[in-house]
Amino acid sequence: MRCLAAIAVLALAGQTSGQASAPPGSSPSSAPNTAPGIRERAPGDAPAGPGRKGAAPGTGGSIEVPGATAPRLREDPRARREQAEWKDAHPGKAYRYGEDAAHRVVFVTCLDESSHDEMLRMLGAQADQQASTLFDALPDTEVFLAVATPADIRRIFADSQTTAGMYEHPKRRLVTADIGTVLRHEWTHAMHFGHMERLGQPHMMWVQEGIAALYETYEISPEGTIRFLPSDRHNEARKMAANRRALSLSQVIVMKPDEFMAKSAVLYPVVRSVFEYMADQGKLRPWYRRYVETFAQDRTGRKAIEDTFGTTIDGFETAWRAWVLARPAVDTAVGQGERDVGVEVKDATDGVQVTKVARGSAAQRAGIRAGDVIVAVGGTPVRSQREWRQATGAIRVPELAVTLRREGKRTEITLVFDRQARATDAAPAGSTNVLPAGSHGDGICAGLLEEALTASEG
Repeated sequence: MRCLAAIAVLALAGQTSGQASAPPGSSPSSAPNTAPGIRERAPGDAPAGPGRKGAAPGTGGSIEVPGATAPRLREDPRARREQAEWKDAHPGKAYRYGEDAAHRVVFVTCLDESSHDEMLRMLGAQADQQASTLFDALPDTEVFLAVATPADIRRIFADSQTTAGMYEHPKRRLVTADIGTVLRHEWTHAMHFGHMERLGQPHMMWVQEGIAALYETYEISPEGTIRFLPSDRHNEARKMAANRRALSLSQVIVMKPDEFMAKSAVLYPVVRSVFEYMADQGKLRPWYRRYVETFAQDRTGRKAIEDTFGTTIDGFETAWRAWVLARPAVDTAVGQGERDVGVEVKDATDGVQVTKVARGSAAQRAGIRAGDVIVAVGGTPVRSQREWRQATGAIRVPELAVTLRREGKRTEITLVFDRQARATDAAPAGSTNVLPAGSHGDGICAGLLEEALTASEG
């Protein structure tokens, strides 16, 4: 599967070579190439944090935030400037504008009201969880978030390696094509880069991309506890874990950005799995704390692994491989005895868009048609093809609720897979429950359905 858009981290700050400065007192050759876009800062320049013990935190304008660090909130014009420029470049009603002051986000989205509110709730919960467990705080400067239409995504990324999304730290700008895995991945970069900048630590590429990929799929409870969920990346990690001739973890953790990204298709699943294993063992947070504490001694993360897990890097890898192989593969394909919805889909901004409906399928009998955007399955949001495959790859129930968006309205229907279960070979249109999409912004993404029907996704 094509790797997610976070590969664009290589372009941050216009550093095409991906070079990062060496820490004071070391030679350039002794420091592995790490995070482009992060400048080393003098110890007094960053608020106190795990890697800045003894440094005085900022005082003026400080507020209490989750985590061990309360950095000084800085009034930075970049995010607001990006939002204003977006508004000038996009007149009309295609976008809504606003801010989430509590989480330091200013935004523009093409979503209908329901999807927009759902996105803000998800992003806020993720931001709070990451601030309280890993990155010490919410961003100390505002971040501009753009959830863009398919046409604008194609234009923005016309000359890029990605067609899905990107976070650019120097601009404090995050652009995403969907509000699912891509947004969660890129928002993690925004949080992580803010922490790296406060600490003056350019973390290794495997750390950046592994943590961002980890947050692509998860569940957060009302109490704020998180459970990371296996995705189709797990299946790729299992293949690598079973291959004894694959790259060892000790080789992966020292890779320079260009080298890592050249192998991203196979390495993203591996590093995500490594962090999923850490979380499963209850040691993700201790490892990350140890990593920033020992960064000056070893920025690769090897020392942090060995200190946290009490074993060598090879011993850790052996335990991780056994853990991966003991977990079953994620079922993302319809097998014998399982129900098939009967549609082909492509990514949409807040779900998956139906491109084809199979004749005689449960979808056709329920009245689903090409152009509909499916936003939830069984009450669970489905915001990308990856989430769709996981939600529909192993259906064994006779009936399944589906929420879709059609011509600005949300429609809730029931797929019936057993024709004899209820005589619904042809579900009448009037049997669906139609919900208004919201009164604000009639031209928002739902109103761009005709354009989306002809849009080719990258």
